[in-house]
Amino acid sequence: MPATNLTALKSAQRSLLLKPLDAAVFIAPWFTAAPADFTDSTGALQTLPAAYRPVGLIDKKTGVAFARGITAAPIEAYGELQPVRNDITSDITTIEFQPQQTTALTLELTTGANLAQVTADATSGEVFFPQPASEQITYYSAIIIGKDGNDANPIYVFKVLPKVAVSKYGGEQWTPTEVLAEKLTMVAFKDDTAGYAIAHGFGGSGWKALLAQTGIASA
Repeated sequence: MPATNLTALKSAQRSLLLKPLDAAVFIAPWFTAAPADFTDSTGALQTLPAAYRPVGLIDKKTGVAFARGITAAPIEAYGELQPVRNDITSDITTIEFQPQQTTALTLELTTGANLAQVTADATSGEVFFPQPASEQITYYSAIIIGKDGNDANPIYVFKVLPKVAVSKYGGEQWTPTEVLAEKLTMVAFKDDTAGYAIAHGFGGSGWKALLAQTGIASA
């Protein structure tokens, strides 16, 4: 074998360090299909189906947090120091973000109310609605898009969650230094039509320039 050094062996490539400098969360009614392609042949980002509504600005400090919890059932054998078999019994993905804008969408997500049935007073503009008193789960479809680089040569990161539901509410805290907002945690479920609970993607002209370095085959 030819001589080498550790730097060459570890294939350090700083260009492959991706950092989402901006991100957006889009929510649609459950069963809303995600686009087959998010970018065109040039790498330009394409518009999403109209049913996918953006939540707008999100808290910068917490951003969009993805978590994956794995539960396994190891089998131990007498005299063995390590399990002799291990099976995954649960694989749960969650996303957490704090929308900052007050819109019909964010109010629906944080209260569980159906704002499609709510209208503002014609004279005063006042809006008033009760939070549902009974337990109910509303399922949505979600797309999260992150962007690295600049608009001239962007790298996009996509996450598609075809079936999600709010599983935790962070609560509101009214202070003069923070906007009126509530952190949300959503859990992903496998969608029978899509065939998965979460899918991952990358695109953009900046990504296209890096593709050969990633080791991912090109058609």
